[in-house]
Amino acid sequence: MSAHNRGTELARWLENPTTQKTKPKTNNPQADLSWISKIQVNHPAVLRRAEQIQARRTVKKEWQAAWLLKAVTFIDLTTLSGDDTSSNIQRLCCKAKYPIREDLLKALNMHDKGITTAAVCVYPARVCDAVKALKAAGCNIPVASVATGFPAGQTHLKTRLEEIRLAVEDGATEIDVVINRSLVLTGQWGALYDEIRQFRKACGEAHLKTILATGELGSLTNVYKASMIAMMAGSD
Repeated sequence: MSAHNRGTELARWLENPTTQKTKPKTNNPQADLSWISKIQVNHPAVLRRAEQIQARRTVKKEWQAAWLLKAVTFIDLTTLSGDDTSSNIQRLCCKAKYPIREDLLKALNMHDKGITTAAVCVYPARVCDAVKALKAAGCNIPVASVATGFPAGQTHLKTRLEEIRLAVEDGATEIDVVINRSLVLTGQWGALYDEIRQFRKACGEAHLKTILATGELGSLTNVYKASMIAMMAGSD
């Protein structure tokens, strides 16, 4: 395949409208959660399925490049370090705008396609820095912020909700919340639903991503239940 044709094919792949995020959910009716307690996950079957997926062959050559470029456009380029500064954030935003070396893009005839990461993700206190840096760079890459006491989620609900509101006020268009894992481990599904609904409301028009911390939920059944609750409560 010629460089021109390869570039055309890759561009068509990258411009697929399915890469666009959907409008955030804002009006979920009160859900019937009675069926949640009846859910059971077949653990051996899940493991077998995971092994099958891992054993699959990956795509090669031109389409491997297409998949890799596509993957870059889905990345939330993130820094969540205790020593983050405004200069760190500026460098991160520059990397988000130019995530791939120019010579590689030219070789694929993709240098003029404006490939960027999907978002920049930072702590709430650094949202302003990210918004300012991206504006100065002349790009409209969204800013995401973790919230609700990330990573542990062990703060008062009022504090977690205020953290969401402040991040949105500062310019975050996606909020990545962590759930209260104790509600999952003790089977308080209604309380978990109510908390995430409040997170959804606090986000306003911002997208809501719910981080489940699956390694701390005890079982695959709990992971499935928490996933369903999160989606029912309005997670995007």
